[in-house]
Amino acid sequence: MSVRTVRTIAPRLIAGVAALAALMGTAATTSATAAPAAPNRAALAKQILGTKGIAPATAHVGGRHAASTARQNLVDTAHGKGALTSPWGDRPHRRVALDTRMLNGMLKLRTQYGYRIAVSEIVGGDHSSRSRHYAGIAFDINYINGRHVGSGAPHRNLMAACKKLGATEVLGPGNAGHATHVHCGWPR
Repeated sequence: MSVRTVRTIAPRLIAGVAALAALMGTAATTSATAAPAAPNRAALAKQILGTKGIAPATAHVGGRHAASTARQNLVDTAHGKGALTSPWGDRPHRRVALDTRMLNGMLKLRTQYGYRIAVSEIVGGDHSSRSRHYAGIAFDINYINGRHVGSGAPHRNLMAACKKLGATEVLGPGNAGHATHVHCGWPR
């Protein structure tokens, strides 16, 4: 092999190794200061689905559509697909990428704060036309530690935890349309 051939092939080989390392989630070089990569949305959705104490709904309060339930939204995300909106909502039949900040917040309500939660909606259901649900940056909780929101569940403390986790739109009992659930929405 000539020097000229090596000079031509070497940069491509190095670029290929770097690309392969990126696909595998490893670094081509090691560094003591490199921060660990943040989990992607599929990994977070899988982690949520495997976490006891987080119960994503398998049905809707306001209609039937198994493909847009909170659980199915997480299953689809775990499989690398967008979460599906409900046919009766203001943004029907759309696939939405769930935001990692929102997924991380949902997970940390259990793992960091210790709440057992039932997630009633993510992108499915019927919400206001500009709802953060349709952008994949909000979820609703209707049970906290086994108690229904509005029936003595510790919603105020959970709402404060959502804010500490980065949610900027936190609504619950006392806010119009939120008497029976807590809404946690992250910034657009």
